[in-house]
Amino acid sequence: MVGSCWELDANYLSARGCLEPGWSGQWTDGNEVASINLRAEAGQLCLSWRGEERDEDGEREDMAEIIPIVRVPCQLGGTRPYFLCPGVGAVGCGRRVIKLYLSRRRFLCRQCSRLVYASRYEKKPWQRAYRHVDKLARRLAMADAPPLAKSHRAMPADTYAQLLDELLRAELLAYEAVTDDLQQLIARLDKKHSRRRKPQFTL
Repeated sequence: MVGSCWELDANYLSARGCLEPGWSGQWTDGNEVASINLRAEAGQLCLSWRGEERDEDGEREDMAEIIPIVRVPCQLGGTRPYFLCPGVGAVGCGRRVIKLYLSRRRFLCRQCSRLVYASRYEKKPWQRAYRHVDKLARRLAMADAPPLAKSHRAMPADTYAQLLDELLRAELLAYEAVTDDLQQLIARLDKKHSRRRKPQFTL
């Protein structure tokens, strides 16, 4: 699903100056457990990282990829960057997209990666509530992560505090939704069990 893969966001990187030719840096998961090296060049973004699969010697494979970048003029001036899904045909479609996902050992668009949104399978209120919690937690984790570029501006303290308060309230709502769902389940089981009880006769 979307959210379970590394996500390359053109808007996020552009806002921090990471797509300007000559820029280079490292992108971590926030805990520095895994990282991807990035280097911006004219019209492309070069990536390199250590793959999850290991060879016969137990070493992880070195991966590298070049993502084409195109800039589209905006109505009010300036340009907006887009990635081109690398490759054409069975591997990549070459479409213009904002986000790419690390799937099948390559960064591809959502369609080529065959990823779906979690909301597609959410049928219970508590599932939607916990997705909202996860979304807020990701924003806070991104604010705590090391900046990608020197031009990166930290999140204002009042905005961070507001997000934290919203996260706490969302967690309470999610807990209440789970409790309500469990109570409904217990009520249905009790009703089903009572129907199966055999009538008792006394003399």
